[in-house]
Amino acid sequence: PVTFALGGSLVRDQQNSSRLAPKASKSTVKRRSDQGMRLLELRLIEDHRSTVRFPGNLTVVSGMSSTARAFVAGAIPSLLAGVECGASAFVDIGGSSREVGPGALAQRFMQRDVAVMLDATPFQAVIAELEVAAARATARPLRVNEGQLERARATYETTMQSLQVLERGAELSHAEHRGAIVADEDLADKIAAARDAVDPIAATVRDRSLETAARLEVETGALPGVCRGETADAATRRIARLEAVLFEIDSALHALVPVDTADVEQALDIARVVTADGPIEVPEAIRLADDYRSLRAQIAALEERVASEEGGMLSVNDRLDHARERFAAAETKLQPAHTNIEDITTLERAHDAVLAAERRVSGRFGGRSRKLLDFAITEEQIVLDRLGYPTWSAFIMGARMLDSTAENKRQLELARRELEEVERVWARVMAKLGENPEFYAYLDRLERLQEAAHAVVGDVDDVEGALRALRVDPGPPTMNVGAAREILAACLIDLGFGIESHATIEDLQTAAMLWLTDVRQVKSLHAQLEFDANHCAHELDEARETLDRIQVVGAVDEIDGFGAERLHAARVDVLRAEERVWAHRDAVIRMAQLVAECERVGELEAQLGAEVAHKDVLLGISRELADAAAAKLSLLEAAYAARPEDDHEADQPEDEPIPDRVDALSAVLEARITELRDAGIDGPVPLVLDNAFAGLPATERAELLGWVEGYSLFLQVIYLADGPEVVAWAEGRSSHRTRVVRGDGFFA
Repeated sequence: PVTFALGGSLVRDQQNSSRLAPKASKSTVKRRSDQGMRLLELRLIEDHRSTVRFPGNLTVVSGMSSTARAFVAGAIPSLLAGVECGASAFVDIGGSSREVGPGALAQRFMQRDVAVMLDATPFQAVIAELEVAAARATARPLRVNEGQLERARATYETTMQSLQVLERGAELSHAEHRGAIVADEDLADKIAAARDAVDPIAATVRDRSLETAARLEVETGALPGVCRGETADAATRRIARLEAVLFEIDSALHALVPVDTADVEQALDIARVVTADGPIEVPEAIRLADDYRSLRAQIAALEERVASEEGGMLSVNDRLDHARERFAAAETKLQPAHTNIEDITTLERAHDAVLAAERRVSGRFGGRSRKLLDFAITEEQIVLDRLGYPTWSAFIMGARMLDSTAENKRQLELARRELEEVERVWARVMAKLGENPEFYAYLDRLERLQEAAHAVVGDVDDVEGALRALRVDPGPPTMNVGAAREILAACLIDLGFGIESHATIEDLQTAAMLWLTDVRQVKSLHAQLEFDANHCAHELDEARETLDRIQVVGAVDEIDGFGAERLHAARVDVLRAEERVWAHRDAVIRMAQLVAECERVGELEAQLGAEVAHKDVLLGISRELADAAAAKLSLLEAAYAARPEDDHEADQPEDEPIPDRVDALSAVLEARITELRDAGIDGPVPLVLDNAFAGLPATERAELLGWVEGYSLFLQVIYLADGPEVVAWAEGRSSHRTRVVRGDGFFA
């Protein structure tokens, strides 16, 4: 874009071309401090929800239909002339805002009639004239003198030098952008490693260890604090370490800036309702189910670790279930079986089959019936076992449970012994868990989660499944999808997101949910830091009290006498728990620092990405200019080399050159702007460009847009775009003066 200096100095544009910016006259300099009348908003009289705003010095309006664009192109000149047009507007004059429109609100802003709206027609006419002039120039022989050739060579060399500088700058920008991406990925890996080292229940485990040690001191009659056994030097070192950690936690808390997510969450809820085609899931329930599953997995891992000497908790539970089943089966065999007529009939049939098989075996071809006899005996024994008789004779005599009773009693005794052994193993594992403060910390969290879950889904057995299956009816939507998208897009834009015009509501929902996930992780980290800060401050107070007590009464004696072994074990547990707390605090501080650094690197990566995109566009334009300069130089060199030796006409003054296209097109703009600058009653009035640069090559369109952006310093410009090219150019601008907007309602 063109940059102008007040006072009329000559300024080159960013494409490093030799074209000079228009000089500023004294009247121009005088009026640049006052932009005159500015149009802030346009709305329909019959529908106040149909509005379009103009926030920038150069406002590009995108997404409007041809009907809406035609209405705006006609309404703005009418409003400025004080003519009723079916619309009203808010304008700014000298810093005060007022509404203008039909009836009593009508006001004329122009002291003479000047065309405010400019479309592509004048530019197309200029291009047609230039093409005719070029055709005439082509028809006559090209006359080249040394002066023209030298100027072409100088232009080509200057263009190539500029291109080389831009290429080096683009390579450097790409390298910096790649470095930022690598740094971001490296920080993500470090954050993941720090997250694995974070131990939220470490403080609870330490407190439980100290409580166990205090009860043991009372039980054994030892002095209070003997399990910690601190000296004055040890207490002093602990105080210094706690003060340093507390300072680092406070610094980490200040590095993590809390973000208000209420607006985005509300906009997401609206979008979820308007896009729903039936009952929808409850995000809070899903998050609760995830927490519940994670906590159950942590408890299971702890149980496996504690029961590792016994083969693992899963193995112990399987063995216990199997032993209970065997014991129950052995007890059942000793219970008297009740015989009915059907059982007796079945047994008699089985015995008859045995007798028939025996007769066949004793016959002439008995060898073939041996298998039938074995099968019949097996079937009979199955029925006898079910009825509690060892043999058919015992059934006939009524002597049930003779030999089988002793065997069943023996099996019952073996099952009882096995069950008692497995129950002792299970009791040892439960005792270890009962002595583990981490296990109780997990159980406390699980109880709180279950209470929260039961408040949502009621008293159910499968808590996680019920939470994930929960659906609610969103009810009728209160707005359409387009309005919901605009609300969500506005919230994301306020957060610094760059929203493209073609982004769908689903794209915005995905971006918002990813952002909320990151913010929730930061909030969780912030809450953990606050908890650790409070716990650390409390521990610091205790350490100072301990130091004061040691200085008054002296340190406690070494552990000796009754319960010494148990006290030593408690001391080891306390020291291990304290080291666990220190490791957790170091990890959570490191993670907070990495998150803050990652945020900074992410912003730098986004800035470098935008810079790379802009430089790539500028590099493409510069290459086109260099190619054009090279082609022109080649043409002139060929014409100069082919001229006859006795041709002296080429040394004569050259013909009037054909005007440059951009110069000719900018002259049309400058003439219209000059008229508008002096036509307003209160200063310059806005210029409306109705897709005026349609059909122009990218380089010429970019130059003209930069030229218009420079004039927008003292004259409001509204560009009604009918394509993505101008919108893309405006969205790539870093200047706050250039804005891209979309209308609402009729103007959408």
